[in-house]
Amino acid sequence: MFGKILNFRFPSVSEAKLAASFCSEKFGSKISEFDIIGLNIFIGQSGDLNISIKFDNPNAVNKFEESYKTIIADLKQSLVFKENNFVGVCTLSLIHISEPTRLLSIS
Repeated sequence: MFGKILNFRFPSVSEAKLAASFCSEKFGSKISEFDIIGLNIFIGQSGDLNISIKFDNPNAVNKFEESYKTIIADLKQSLVFKENNFVGVCTLSLIHISEPTRLLSIS
């Protein structure tokens, strides 16, 4: 699984909420087009907006990257914010325990 993390910092929570609504609508409407398999939007108390977008393959990430600046252009014209972006590979690690673990009492 591949992911794109968007971090935006707004002057206030109310602006972050406006941006979250915008991003939810814009990215949500592109789920099929960009083969998005997961979209999470988080708003922090200090005006942070974090968006996690998950893709099944690197081609889907590249397709999203090509259109990202166009998608976000309206937001950049409407609100002032700082932006950080990260692209990466998501991994999942599972630990299997074959027998139940028991707590030992210490005397």
